[in-house]
Amino acid sequence: MPKLIENKEKHFVLFLNKNRCGGCESCVTLCPTGILEMSDELNMRVSFIPKVKEGKEKYCTACRRCEFGCPDWAIYILDESQLSSVEAKKAKT
Repeated sequence: MPKLIENKEKHFVLFLNKNRCGGCESCVTLCPTGILEMSDELNMRVSFIPKVKEGKEKYCTACRRCEFGCPDWAIYILDESQLSSVEAKKAKT
């Protein structure tokens, strides 16, 4: 799963499931810090996908507005505790 942001200081990762994204721009509109924008990259649904603006990664607060507002469940945040449990499950398989 592609990582848009990995913030080791605040212990979270922002993921994007590129092929699930419908290109509605809800995440861009809902982001209170304005760090997201639509890219020129098309996914398999022929939709433009979001990306993080150059040099703006550190401004993400992990508020999850992008996650909660996404109608396609394409963008989401995992905190450190969730990441460690996912990694543990991967190690078992």
